[in-house]
Amino acid sequence: MNPGQLSQAWTVVTLGAAFFAVVLLMYGLMAFLSKGFKTYEEKYVSGATRTLDAMYLTMTVQQILYLSFLSTLVVFIIFAVMTLNVVLAIFVGIAAFATPTIIVRFLKWRRDKKFGVQLEDALVAMGNSLRAGHSLPAAFELIARETENPMGQEMRLMVQEMRLGVTMEDALQHLLDRMPGEDLDILITSILISREVGGNLAEVFDNIADTIRDRHRIQGKISSLTAQGKMQGVIIGLLPVLIFLALNAWSPELMRPMFTHWLGWLMMAGVVVMEAIGVFMIWRIVSIKV
Repeated sequence: MNPGQLSQAWTVVTLGAAFFAVVLLMYGLMAFLSKGFKTYEEKYVSGATRTLDAMYLTMTVQQILYLSFLSTLVVFIIFAVMTLNVVLAIFVGIAAFATPTIIVRFLKWRRDKKFGVQLEDALVAMGNSLRAGHSLPAAFELIARETENPMGQEMRLMVQEMRLGVTMEDALQHLLDRMPGEDLDILITSILISREVGGNLAEVFDNIADTIRDRHRIQGKISSLTAQGKMQGVIIGLLPVLIFLALNAWSPELMRPMFTHWLGWLMMAGVVVMEAIGVFMIWRIVSIKV
């Protein structure tokens, strides 16, 4: 065995030993701090249960938490093998702990956005149903049958609750708890007020639909006007990363101190922090709420 092969063998052994050491360390900490871990898990569950329930995911929140630990270990192994730097791999693995939570929140945001778009058509359909002589629960059942998910899914759940004896007020409040939003809040408030004092509910639905339509139109104009600023934020955020990758491919020896010396780690951490602050400030400037 030549010196190069021996060095590679020692590198693999070192990485394997480091991986098992991290696993044993995490297991020991979890066993030693079981009470604290249980408290953290309960806090994590309380913060994510509503999100998972609203998305009808089959995975439990505990599985999401364990998946976060698994992603940490996987990312640690990948970066340790690629960079041969255990310390850097540990930091990157810790940062990967939030990846499953970020994915879940993104899926929830996308579902809420689609629900808001469908709400306009649902209001028009319910208004037409009321003009045709149907009751409000019958209008809800029509939306549950004819509309795609997530609107149809949420309406089916609300109809099932009312069939099981839940009052309409409580069922509507449960819907708002699952899908919080200003437009839905206005709709539910209008329904509750109309049930108490009376009024033309079909006309109210049409007015709310017109308001939502105008809001979406204004949001579209704002998005088109701020698209350039958002693209500038993306370019500013990606430019240092692209330069770093280009320099690393052009001269690996020049960039090696960034991975092997503590000053390099400190510089990369500072760059990441400043980049995050810059992108956040640009995003806040170009994000206009209607």
